[in-house]
Amino acid sequence: MNLIALRSRQFQLYFAGAVCAVNGMWILRIVIGWLSWKITGSASFVGTIAAVSLIPTVIFGPFFGVLVDRSNVLRAAFVTNIAMTLCVAALLVLEINDRVTPVALLAIAFAMGTITAGHHPVRLSLGPRLVKSDYVGSVVALAALNFNLARLLSPALGGVLIDRLGIPTTTAIILGAFVPNLLVLSRLTPREKRQRAEPEQFFQALAGGARYLWQRPELRLVILATAVFSVALRGVLDVLPIFADGVFGHGAIGLGELGSAVGAGALSAALIKAFWMAPASQSRGALSPSNKIVAFAGIAALAVLGDTDIWMLALVCVAVLGFAVTHLGVGMQAQIQAELPDDMRGRVMSIWIVVGLGGSALGAFGLGLLSDHFGMPVAASGFAVAGALAIAAIITANPNKKTA
Repeated sequence: MNLIALRSRQFQLYFAGAVCAVNGMWILRIVIGWLSWKITGSASFVGTIAAVSLIPTVIFGPFFGVLVDRSNVLRAAFVTNIAMTLCVAALLVLEINDRVTPVALLAIAFAMGTITAGHHPVRLSLGPRLVKSDYVGSVVALAALNFNLARLLSPALGGVLIDRLGIPTTTAIILGAFVPNLLVLSRLTPREKRQRAEPEQFFQALAGGARYLWQRPELRLVILATAVFSVALRGVLDVLPIFADGVFGHGAIGLGELGSAVGAGALSAALIKAFWMAPASQSRGALSPSNKIVAFAGIAALAVLGDTDIWMLALVCVAVLGFAVTHLGVGMQAQIQAELPDDMRGRVMSIWIVVGLGGSALGAFGLGLLSDHFGMPVAASGFAVAGALAIAAIITANPNKKTA
């Protein structure tokens, strides 16, 4: 069982606050996705909103990673959480005054994306520093469990809230979900990281993170595999409004159901990681047999999803995609985190996040654009074929290589 991090009182507090915040974030994603579809009816705009929210991580992520390694991680956590709360409050004001336009939504998505770019290295540094170094794998597994339990429950809840209470009330509920996390942060005391005798210059530190990855072939392979999996599989999960309403005509309720189906698959993968894998076994290599099987299963699910008009089959397909994205993502993150000293954690993990979210942004934008021009069956089939070829190319280029 991989729940050992919960022995730490500090991590218990952190985890409780994260549960509230993560559920709020998943409902927020449903609100943003539904607004982008409702006000434009454009598949490419939905994909653009998803991309705009992720692009800041690609551009600014490594710089934020360096800043986190050089600053007080707890203070940084306060800044990112308060900034996100203010963004949600701004969205609520726009909704109440009926001022949510495509331009306003793009601006909000970009602002939230920029804050998230800073928050990723913060959360990936803070959690591991609340437990013993040997428990880092457990932290990764529990974070995935929290994230994916929220992914299962909150999208459906978000769809129901939008349908029954309206978007402004739903956004107000999201705002309240951020409060417990802010209160918890004031009680945390993360482990002090190692201090260098001679502080590195900013760009030297930035290059140091890239050099750390480049000098380790097994981690280079993780980064490459993450890029391919993100473009081919993760991007589709950011354009679910296209399927929910554009393909099936099921509206906000359908969007919530699709989101929860993704969550069910993702939660299954997270439970396997948390309950049936010991911390030491989290890292099995980017091209482990299980990763290969899961990746190709996800590709097959994407191909079927793009060509089916059966709602229940669509739900099964997105559940498989959710399982694949989580299984692959947790394994990749655990493999990198297990090897990192605390003073490298922010910058190295920010590179991994940049690759993962950058690939997702590219996949979401490309799928939306192709869907507008050629229809979803062609777009999804094209992505599935390209993804399968890319995964096969990585496997062929690294035959039987020991990666863990």
